[in-house]
Amino acid sequence: MLFMVLVVYLFINMLLFQNIEDDIKIVQKIFSSLLLLILFIPLDKTDNLNKTVIISVLACIGVSLYNLYMLYSIEGEFSFADGAAINEVLIIDRLYLGFICVLSVLTSIGLMVNTHSKYRWLYLANIVLCILFTLLISSRIAIILLLLLFILLIFYSNKKKQYIIFFICVLALTIGAFKLNKNLGERFFYTQSSESKKSYVELFLAWEPRAVIWECNYNLLKNETALLTGNGFYAVKDKLVTCYNGLIVNEDKRNYFIEERFNPHNQYLDFLLSYGIFAFVLFPAIFIIIYLKNKKSYYKMALLLTIMAFAFIESIFQRQIGAYLFTIIFILILFPMHIEKSKHTK
Repeated sequence: MLFMVLVVYLFINMLLFQNIEDDIKIVQKIFSSLLLLILFIPLDKTDNLNKTVIISVLACIGVSLYNLYMLYSIEGEFSFADGAAINEVLIIDRLYLGFICVLSVLTSIGLMVNTHSKYRWLYLANIVLCILFTLLISSRIAIILLLLLFILLIFYSNKKKQYIIFFICVLALTIGAFKLNKNLGERFFYTQSSESKKSYVELFLAWEPRAVIWECNYNLLKNETALLTGNGFYAVKDKLVTCYNGLIVNEDKRNYFIEERFNPHNQYLDFLLSYGIFAFVLFPAIFIIIYLKNKKSYYKMALLLTIMAFAFIESIFQRQIGAYLFTIIFILILFPMHIEKSKHTK
């Protein structure tokens, strides 16, 4: 299994070339993903895991809605455009809360397709709830992922015309949601800014932290001489901090970036800068092999697309929750939902 090869390579590379005391913290998170995959093997089916994901996400939504209600009852209003403030209210960061809502939608679809229970309507209700909650909290990546997954569904469907018409209706409703939900519009188009007369690209570059982070990633990559072995996860952070200090003009913004010590926010580039070309090649190779083995299944391809896209905007292994979500998605892809019962003949 390529993921095991990747973990072994990271461990050896760390021992030979990196600062073990620092990097072991992140390598342990990646190793925990491999360990969970191995421990799941005896269970061999994922129907209960799918249900656990749904229940867990519903609990997160419930607690978050309660916190939002309490905030609204005290403040009289709240703005989802203020990411730092709203993350203190939500049970987990908005990025990850939106992502697990997408995961709950997919697990509900998987259970609806693979079961014939009379309670299938509950899975449909969960899908609607997760989508509405995603719109409420204005999670950009989750909304974009949901639209991409619907487009993917069109390609897998035998009724493409009907789904295209339905997609146009969904897109119209989404645009309507942008118009009606002030928070959603401000969150996506940065119109909360006093500079909102600027173009969307100018506002994105001014207000989106990843615009600065990815520019520094590019600068590091352009001047990097250790692409064979990499620099280590924490050494890359140190180099990014140096870049933030020289690149960002606004003093408050510069101090914020330096204090937060933002990681590369792209798992592919994180592996390339931190552990070299071999890790960079191995990571997407895992996705390619999974695609080739499961490309006929919409459910598994949707899960794969979700984690691949998420890895483009987040260094998922830098946080324990990211490592756990990576493992859950891989388990759902690699293992069957049900074990086929063998037929015994007399």
